Amino acid sequence: MNSLGVIETRGLTAAIQAADAACKAANVEIIGYRKVGSGLVSVCFQGEISAVKTAIDHGVDVVSQKELVIGSLVIARPELSVITKLLTVKSKKKAPAVAEKVQETAIENIVETVVETIIEAPVKNDVENAEATKAVADLQAPNIASETKTATDKTQSSKKEIKPESRKGKK
Repeated sequence: MNSLGVIETRGLTAAIQAADAACKAANVEIIGYRKVGSGLVSVCFQGEISAVKTAIDHGVDVVSQKELVIGSLVIARPELSVITKLLTVKSKKKAPAVAEKVQETAIENIVETVVETIIEAPVKNDVENAEATKAVADLQAPNIASETKTATDKTQSSKKEIKPESRKGKK
């Protein structure tokens, strides 16, 4: 991270409006926010120095009620301890790059576990149940086929017997 930018507003909606405008104005990333108290909200950004300056200026200008903007700040090359403290209080990330990789890996592991337990396990069970049902149906198929053939033969033989009698009755 080359620079750090902060916009402090009175109220969450003004902070959201400023953050949205700042992110759209330049290539910056929101690294966290802090509800200070008494309605004050600080939003922290990171990126290249020129992008952060542009984003902060645009974010402050866009807030609809100018009295809601309390202050803004751009630090060109912040000390690592400042970034660490800002990120550990309340943010999306715990530490700069190392924690981001650890968090992404942990999230991927959790997602894989959830997918296996929620999606793949029932699908495996459904496939196994379908295979078992098919096996039972395959075992019963010859019996059903022979019963159907026997019933069909009986029906056809009874029809043959009825036809000659019905002809005799009509003559």
